[in-house]
Amino acid sequence: MSNTDSAASSIQAISNRGMDWKHNKFNRNSPTANFTKWSKSLKIHLSLLSLKFYVFPTLLPAPKASAEPIVHQNWTANNNLAWAVILTALDETKYEGLDDAMTAANLYAAVKKQVEGKGLVWMVSLIQEVLRIQCSPSELLTGTATHICNIVNRISAI
Repeated sequence: MSNTDSAASSIQAISNRGMDWKHNKFNRNSPTANFTKWSKSLKIHLSLLSLKFYVFPTLLPAPKASAEPIVHQNWTANNNLAWAVILTALDETKYEGLDDAMTAANLYAAVKKQVEGKGLVWMVSLIQEVLRIQCSPSELLTGTATHICNIVNRISAI
């Protein structure tokens, strides 16, 4: 048995059964989008598939192809599965700007960066919306307060 063969068992290729994303797809432009909840669902889903460490710290580094070709091949296959799971968890219209991500970790980082950039703009517009709300004599104060609280909750979820 060669040195490469003995190391090949350190990373096993993962079956793609059960990979279906059963949660809401993330659409960063949706007013109800909550990246934190989506990210937590993604982390749980990837954990159940034994793919979490291809995306979230502590990252599983790619082995050298020249030193461990079989292990590298398994790592690449697993990374590609994690990459595909992330894409299936996104709304199909939100793929733009993600083509350069070569690893699942880079793809997740790109999605997070897009959300954070858009999130700040979205947050300002929601704050402006809250500041424009006025109580009217025809509406109950509790209705106005509930509306304001709902917007504040959306802001804190960004």
